[in-house]
This record gives sequence, C-alpha cells and structure tokens, in this order.
Amino acid sequence: MGTIADEGTALAGVQRALAALREPASAGTVMDRGLRALCTHCGFSRAVLFRLEGSELVGEAIHFEQQPEWAAQLLLETRRTPMPMKHTVLETEMLRRRTAGLVLRPQDDPHAFKALTEPFLTRSYAAAPLVADDRVVGFVHADHYFEPDRHVDERDRLLLAAFSEGFAMALHRAVLIDRLARHRQALRRLIGEAGEVAEQIGSLDGGLARADEDLHASLRSAAASGGLPVDERLRSLLTPRELEVLELMASGATNAAIARRLVVSEQTAKTHVSHVLRKLRATNRAAAVSRYHAITNRDR
Repeated sequence: MGTIADEGTALAGVQRALAALREPASAGTVMDRGLRALCTHCGFSRAVLFRLEGSELVGEAIHFEQQPEWAAQLLLETRRTPMPMKHTVLETEMLRRRTAGLVLRPQDDPHAFKALTEPFLTRSYAAAPLVADDRVVGFVHADHYFEPDRHVDERDRLLLAAFSEGFAMALHRAVLIDRLARHRQALRRLIGEAGEVAEQIGSLDGGLARADEDLHASLRSAAASGGLPVDERLRSLLTPRELEVLELMASGATNAAIARRLVVSEQTAKTHVSHVLRKLRATNRAAAVSRYHAITNRDR
C-alpha cells in the first residue's frame, strides 16, 4: 500500500506541475514555468531544457532550486558547448527510441558527454525527449544535485517521462501563439504600408504646384458662383484619404487619434496632415480647418 500511495503522490505532483502550464503564454515563459514546476512539484533540484538544433542539443532554459547565478553560468556553457547527437552519446539512443532514460554514473560512463556533465558536477540524471508533431524537438534533463545522498532512479525516469509529454504539448501551443502574434504584427504593418503606398500612388504630390494654384483660383471662383458642389470642390483638391483626414482634423482629432481611426501609423497620419496643409495653403491645422469650413460653408 505504501508503494501505491507513493506512486499516487508522484503522479499528483506531475499533475500539479502541468497545471502550472495551462494558462497560455509565450514560449519563453512556458519554458521557465515548466522547469520551475518540475522541480517544485516532482522533487528535482535542477532542470535544464535543450532544443534540438540540427544534430545538436543546445541549452535554452534552466532552473536551479539554489544558486541561480551558477545556473545562469551553466546555461551559457550549454550554448557554448552544444551536445552532439552522435552514436557515442547516451541521449542519441533516447532520441531514437523516444523514451526517457537514466544516466547513473556519468563521470565513469564513456558515453556521457563530459563537456557538460563535468561543469555541472553531475552525479546522475534523468533525461527525456520532448516530442511535438511526431518529432523530437528537444530534451529535458533533471537531477537531485542539491541533495548530496540522492541519485535519480526509475521513479524519477517515469515522472520525467510523464511530465515531458505534457510539457512538449504546452511548448508547442506556446510556439504557435508566438508565431500567430508575429504574423498579426506583420499583417498590421503591411496594411499600414499598403495604405500609405496607395495614398502616394493616388496623390498629386510632386511637380503640380502651379496646377494647385490654378485649382485654388477655380475653386474660389466656383465657390463664389456656386458652380461646383461642395463635395466636388474638395474631391478636386484632395485624395479620398486626405478628405477623411481633413474631416477628422475638423472634428478636433489629434494625429494619434487619426492614426487609430484610419488604422495607420502615427507617422503616416502626420504625413497625410502635412499633405492637407500644403494643398490648402494652410500654415497650421487651425488655418486648414478654417479653409475647410469656408469651402463647405459650414461656418455660415
């Protein structure tokens, strides 16, 4: 009964560790949360996450229950000295079989990667592959370093295997969330740039200053005689987007407010305002709005 009770307690620890990963977050946050939860709820004192990059394992995140400065130094070491996944390294067989394993005496094992086990002062450790989309994307290593008389055992291997399965799913979800966020940002940027390019294509900017002067003269004449409708007068002078900007300026909107309303960058909104001022021969926003009201008879 004691063994069954111990197994139940261990599995409950894995459940608590994975529960810490339920809330959606960035990949980096999930990595840190996961390693911390693994140590807190599953009894390990050190945990390291490696990503599989080509045929090497490169350190990506680390958590020590003690001595965080040492942990940071060792994480840098795992990046300076990636673990090659070749037949002489124990993790290669774990990757091939996609199963967790134990390395009980790395200091004496010719297949242990001494370039990392020695600076880590490793006595024994458990390792498990992270499998997402039916492929191994990384590894988790964990041990009991800060308990000098304790070594990893079969129970630790099973715990790490169970945790790593859920951890891989949480990391996969986080990577997708990060990717979606990047795509959204890129799409917003493209929309803003496309709007700016469209306005530049449709604009009469550059080389038509004399025509603008003649147009102003004809507008003044038309306004006096009532020969042109109000909308036609403005459309003859400004692009559709500049008309929107002028309407917003007349309502008292700032450049930031115009940018939000038109879903463009604030710099693009500022450029539109500058075009409006130039075409209306206005020295500032107030003068532009005054001329807008004069043309549309809104101040009468």
